[in-house]
Amino acid sequence: MTIKQYNWVRVLVSASLAAVMSQAVMLQNYYLGAAAVLIAVLLMVALKKQVREVMADERDYKLAGDAARWSLTVFATLGSLGSFLLLTGRGYYPEFEAAGSVLAYAVCALLIIYSLTVKYLQYRESEISRGRKIFYVILGIFIAAAVVVAGLRLFSGEDTWLCQNGQWVKHGNPQAAAPTRACR
Repeated sequence: MTIKQYNWVRVLVSASLAAVMSQAVMLQNYYLGAAAVLIAVLLMVALKKQVREVMADERDYKLAGDAARWSLTVFATLGSLGSFLLLTGRGYYPEFEAAGSVLAYAVCALLIIYSLTVKYLQYRESEISRGRKIFYVILGIFIAAAVVVAGLRLFSGEDTWLCQNGQWVKHGNPQAAAPTRACR
């Protein structure tokens, strides 16, 4: 298969996936959508192996690495700033606290995933034994899961103000005063 043929097949698979996904959403059949994505990914991986031409060279990988590094830096910086702004506005709109916490955790998760990926790639190229590499991957996954569970527990939004029957009602022990905007 040539690259040109592969690209045409990619377009057809993408269009087919879009059609199936739209039907899955309209029918609220999310298993169909998940299965379609899985089948499309497996099909594209199998077809990519059939291409006999060079699809990427070291320049492409360098550009991809630079793009990933810049994307990570921009998202981490803007996400941290956005999270800070949302969390400082929680006194006016309690919903900002949840949005700010989600954004902060997204930034943290991205940085953790990036760090683990870099470590994994370094270990993959190093002379460390396979068993030790697997240990480090499992340890990284365990630490990431522990951070997510701890974050969900500590910042779950249990201490906030809820709008009930036109009145602000305490839920837990919120640190901020009741919101000043009208409760509807």
